[in-house]
Amino acid sequence: MNTLLGIPQIIKIKATSLLLLAIIFSGAVCAQIGTYQRKIANGAYSVISFDKTGSKVNAEIFTWWNTHNGQMGYYAGTGILKNNTCTLQSVENDPDCKVTLAMIGNKLNAKFSDCATDHLTEDFNGLYIKFTNAVAGDYLVTAAKAYFYKKPNATTKLKAYVLKGDKVTLDMDRIAASKNEWLYVYFTNKAGKETSGYIKMDDLKLVK
Repeated sequence: MNTLLGIPQIIKIKATSLLLLAIIFSGAVCAQIGTYQRKIANGAYSVISFDKTGSKVNAEIFTWWNTHNGQMGYYAGTGILKNNTCTLQSVENDPDCKVTLAMIGNKLNAKFSDCATDHLTEDFNGLYIKFTNAVAGDYLVTAAKAYFYKKPNATTKLKAYVLKGDKVTLDMDRIAASKNEWLYVYFTNKAGKETSGYIKMDDLKLVK
């Protein structure tokens, strides 16, 4: 026997459905945010830090050529994501350099055109695989005490640590060393001494 639903029940069902859609959408957005890597046969690699607020994308790109002279490339730009694709604009890099990023599932497809000046050649075109949910930037320590680790595992804890409220930095030229929830960061104290190592992502919060 069918039961007629009253208006309060219908409103409750609709509200629940909207909440579920919001959770699903939020999860999809969070799944896109992170840092992606593409490795080249000769040992060179490229990493893309991909952050997103609404439809606005902020991306940083670092390439390591694995050459004797230590050649590397860097690009920073913003764009609007539409149909899972965006073309970045930069105020720092060569204006002729065109960078197009496209989300394909949990991967990122990158295409560089006329970017030789910034050392982003077509060799780095293709699919990038996410290796961490973190993006480059400054992070505040949220744990009362967060220890540095020599390697990305809990058995390599060092004596050095940072305290709640301290700021550490995840740089593009070091981010490739990060792995999943372990971020390779550095901290500079008031005397100018730098300490670097792995810290758990759960102990940090990105400063935006």
